[in-house]
Amino acid sequence: MVVRSPVMLMCVSIVLWMLYPPLVNYLIDRSSTLFVAGISHTLAAIATLAVVVFVSIGDKKNGLASLFIKYKRRELLVPTLGSGVLICANHLLLYAALESSREFDVIAILIFEAWPILFFYIDSTFRKAQRTTSATDYIFSGAAFAGFIVLMAPNISLADWLLLESPMLNTILLAALGGLAMSINCYMRMKCMDAWSQLSEQYDLSLTPLRRAILTEGGVRCVAAPLILTTLFLFGHLENQFTHIDYLIVAFVGIAILALSSLLYDLSVYSAPNASISVFWYFMPVGAVIILATMQGRILNQYEAVASVLIVSANIFLGLKFPLRSSLLILFTSVCLIGIWLIFAPTYPIDSYYDLLAVSTVFFVLLATFALERTTSLNRERERLLGEFNEAVMRLPKQPNTDEIMREKYQPLIYNYVTKHLFTFVRAFGNLSEMRHVQNEIQEIKHQLLSQAGEKGRLREQLLSTFNVGEKIMTMESDRIPPEEFVILILLGATNVFFSLIFRPDNFSAALFSLIVATSVIFLILLINERDKYTQVRHDHALVCGDMLSYAATFNQGANSESNSTVAAVKHTLETKSTGVNNAVHSYWVFGVFTFLFFGFGYALLYETLNKMQADESSPIVSSRNMNNAHVNIALLDWPAAQIKAHILSDIINTHTETKAHLVSVAHKRAFEEIGKKKGAIDVHPDIWVANNAPLIRKFVRAFKSMTLSQASSYGQQGLCYTNYQDATPLSIAELASSDTAAQFDLSNDSKGDIWVGAKGWTAVDIEKRRLNAYGLSAYYDYHVFDQDLLHQLLKRNNENQQPSLFFCYYPDALFSNANVQFVDEAPHNEAHWLSITRSAEDNDDLIGTSWPRTEIKIGYRASLAESLPSIAKLLDHYLIENEELVSMLHEIEGGAHVEDVSQEWVNEHNHDIIEWLTGFAIASDNDDKAP
Repeated sequence: MVVRSPVMLMCVSIVLWMLYPPLVNYLIDRSSTLFVAGISHTLAAIATLAVVVFVSIGDKKNGLASLFIKYKRRELLVPTLGSGVLICANHLLLYAALESSREFDVIAILIFEAWPILFFYIDSTFRKAQRTTSATDYIFSGAAFAGFIVLMAPNISLADWLLLESPMLNTILLAALGGLAMSINCYMRMKCMDAWSQLSEQYDLSLTPLRRAILTEGGVRCVAAPLILTTLFLFGHLENQFTHIDYLIVAFVGIAILALSSLLYDLSVYSAPNASISVFWYFMPVGAVIILATMQGRILNQYEAVASVLIVSANIFLGLKFPLRSSLLILFTSVCLIGIWLIFAPTYPIDSYYDLLAVSTVFFVLLATFALERTTSLNRERERLLGEFNEAVMRLPKQPNTDEIMREKYQPLIYNYVTKHLFTFVRAFGNLSEMRHVQNEIQEIKHQLLSQAGEKGRLREQLLSTFNVGEKIMTMESDRIPPEEFVILILLGATNVFFSLIFRPDNFSAALFSLIVATSVIFLILLINERDKYTQVRHDHALVCGDMLSYAATFNQGANSESNSTVAAVKHTLETKSTGVNNAVHSYWVFGVFTFLFFGFGYALLYETLNKMQADESSPIVSSRNMNNAHVNIALLDWPAAQIKAHILSDIINTHTETKAHLVSVAHKRAFEEIGKKKGAIDVHPDIWVANNAPLIRKFVRAFKSMTLSQASSYGQQGLCYTNYQDATPLSIAELASSDTAAQFDLSNDSKGDIWVGAKGWTAVDIEKRRLNAYGLSAYYDYHVFDQDLLHQLLKRNNENQQPSLFFCYYPDALFSNANVQFVDEAPHNEAHWLSITRSAEDNDDLIGTSWPRTEIKIGYRASLAESLPSIAKLLDHYLIENEELVSMLHEIEGGAHVEDVSQEWVNEHNHDIIEWLTGFAIASDNDDKAP
């Protein structure tokens, strides 16, 4: 069953590939990327070649020697060599893309994983003679890829796409080339299987599809493995920490995943009607994410859950046209089970209006497109059958060569049979019960005609041929969208309308988008209903039906009144429901409803928006800011220097301006995100260390331009600090790498020194660990992570006991009020070494230690303040507290002073500076020359 079903083959292949990311990540941590690739691909080649040898033993016609000779044929040799080279190329290009810039690795994966879509397009273009591709395949393939993009959404930075800097361009180019190589590789493999099919027919080899796939995989692997091994020996490292279990895992990766699952993938795509089945590949990242999340002991977040629904639903659509019955109800039930899981599983909630609208819209459009395609196909099939039915009826003899009794009954029965089928075809019935009654009468007429025709004869064969077409026309009604499925569509569409119109966003552009979505959904539902009912009859089909009525009338020799009423109903339907010059198409009324809804809802939305924009009357001497209750929200962050800066800035604004300042407790990264929102809860970030926040500054300052950095700035310093009460000689980083020095900083009495590397959640923690490891300190010291308040208490205790300490520090900070706190001496900052440290995901021996970069400290504020509150923007541009003053104030606060009192005291003492910041006018000192 598995071998015969393309979907089952693909599912087994994907299940195996789901294990690939976690297993390979584990193996790479214990060796290197090229080493794992070289070993696994070599094992895949050996395993596939062994299978080829096994299936060829004892087969004289398909022995190894004869099969090897076949590879000399150009039509087989070229795609085999091409596929083998491309396997090596796509792997190396992806590795190069991921290593070129760690900052863009998600973008690299996103671009590379577009290969199933590229393969689908390539295969559909160049193998048209062997494929049947419809518009639905393109729609659902695109939907599956959209789900993959959503899966990557949490790690995709739009700023990267807006800036398109050089490292990112390199990553994009390498990943795109890798994806293109992968897609062409799949196409080449299909060409190999085509070549084996031709050779099998030419030489009567009787090769099954499975054998063709095995031979293709064996040839390709034997080309790829040597190339990857050569790359490993020339550019890679053979060092590893593999155990016996690790070698078993890499054997499983090579044999079960690379060899077997690739074989099943080839067989699946080759057996399917077209390459759209390759989009099932996007099930792989869904499974891999679930496995990785389980291994990490966490739950799926909202983006992962939403992406799973999109990918699963799109692929269920594709799967329905293979082994399953095309039923919207089956599809809806399957996806609803996933939806129920999302509702009751502990996933992160979807708190964004657009998240909810996007998911419901995409899902509805997928369902509606499928339903529309199904009804359209149904109507096309009915139209084709009408022509066949007309031809079959025209061939029926009017006077059969049978007895007189048969001839007397034959003609009225044929007349009734034809007219009742036309009655069903044009849907002239008023309700379903009337249609069922006519269908039962048709069955009775068939029995009477067959019983009169006897067992043999040409008439019986002609009747059976006509009945065959007639039965298809009659049973087509059963394939229409049943009422319960149409109710499902209506409910889904109504949900979109509900969220679009009732819970619409505040701004008009977003509301207009919601309006278009809502009215489009309504239009689509009406259109599906129109297609499903088939109330319109095309003009040419109406002519065919009219001709059949005229022809059937020649059989009529005393038809009953019931048949006459049936004919009257058919004629009435043709007159009123057929398209022509004198009557309008019903779909235009549907479009009219759509237009009415669009303008009606549009007027309502515009009216609401204009009401909100009414301006208040004011006097020229009244501050508009007071009338609008202008206020500024300042982020109150979790480190002391930022807190004192926020309090002082708040006091300045509340004392010297008409604007009100509020302090809002918020996390560091969240402050950036809120400033980036149009109506975010934060307007000012008081303490941005520029070098530490390059990705956030890239995104919100340079790309989105939603944040502005102040003109004034101070400089901060970071690194390793120490307190040493026994020796006043400066301590260098090189001196730390010794057992004697480490013993001086041993606080736990375990023969190793102790270093505090930061608090939990700090970005600097992982960087500092790698930086110290690059200096070779991991062999002599243990690293500790705990809250900064605990560090201050620990240092206070150690100061009392004259106990030396070693810890990560930054200046300005209250710690530097202690004269014994000093930075460890390091060589000047090396940017190349620093980039290697910050971009490295794990520790490795190639890292070289260097000092932290000297960084500017600036204020960040919402860019729109320059227009809405220009005086506040001018203040923020020039607001600056010297580091020495900041350390002094922090020392006071640490000694027990209230931060509000300290900040107010600073404001009172710096009125001249504040006036200069607000006005731009410097106050002349007594030493300045006076005007004459």
